[in-house]
Amino acid sequence: MDFDLYNSELYLAHNAPVRLMSARGVRIVCTAGRVWLTVEGEAGDILLAAGESHLVRGRGLALLEAIGDGRVRFEKAPHPLRRMVLASLQKLWHGRRDLPLPEQHPALRLPMVSRHVGA
Repeated sequence: MDFDLYNSELYLAHNAPVRLMSARGVRIVCTAGRVWLTVEGEAGDILLAAGESHLVRGRGLALLEAIGDGRVRFEKAPHPLRRMVLASLQKLWHGRRDLPLPEQHPALRLPMVSRHVGA
């Protein structure tokens, strides 16, 4: 099955695992039910309930399966360098009331990230 990992929502059936190749850097967000995730190169398995998420860090195969029925959304995680730059700019702006805060600048605004488990 081919689908866009950065722009997809997937309904999962019980006992029907989905193989995700090259999912590194993808945040898997459980939007309904409960899902089980195991990723080659990451220690342990991850269980997610609705509202929880996990950032895939392993480079290998990831297996995703619902416990009962479940639904997941895939999001591209923000690049770590972007977070570092924003943190540095916040330090620079700290105490300067004549300048807007970095997070108020549209180009530097970070997306909202769901609560995550195991990341």
